[in-house]
Amino acid sequence: MPRSEYRRQGGFSLIEVIVAIVMLGLIFGGFATVYATVFHEAAEPQLEAQALAVAEGYLSEATSRPYLDPDTNGLCGGVEANRTLFDNVCDYNGLASNGCTTTTTACPTLGSCACGRDGAPIDGLKGFVVTVSVAPSTWSGVTGLQAQVQVTNSGLATNTVTLQSFRAPD
Repeated sequence: MPRSEYRRQGGFSLIEVIVAIVMLGLIFGGFATVYATVFHEAAEPQLEAQALAVAEGYLSEATSRPYLDPDTNGLCGGVEANRTLFDNVCDYNGLASNGCTTTTTACPTLGSCACGRDGAPIDGLKGFVVTVSVAPSTWSGVTGLQAQVQVTNSGLATNTVTLQSFRAPD
């Protein structure tokens, strides 16, 4: 048969297939980058809400304690051994290890998670670091104590949530 009578066969050349695969890879890679960014940023509001709740809990706990130390009846007496024994606002100053007194499998070291009032770690709050400071302060002419709680987590864009409260004498 003469060459002119051969029917041209349809299909793609190897170069066309390779170019198509590369283009699809670039397109899907772009989508993956966008989705990864969106999913990462979607988790941040939840972390911020958790950090705020942790800060509110610690601040509420500290400021609900008596103004004066019941052991000495003075302002900021000796600090108790651990959070379960804290009996006045000043005991929270410089809170160590997030106030944890025990560990769990999810929180294997003291302070690797935020902890409840009982000193037990809350496994779902791993990576939250709590810092509490209490110092004498004056507000509107009233001398009292200013309590400040900072909660940090590496997943937060701002990295820190800070709350402050003023505790007046009883």
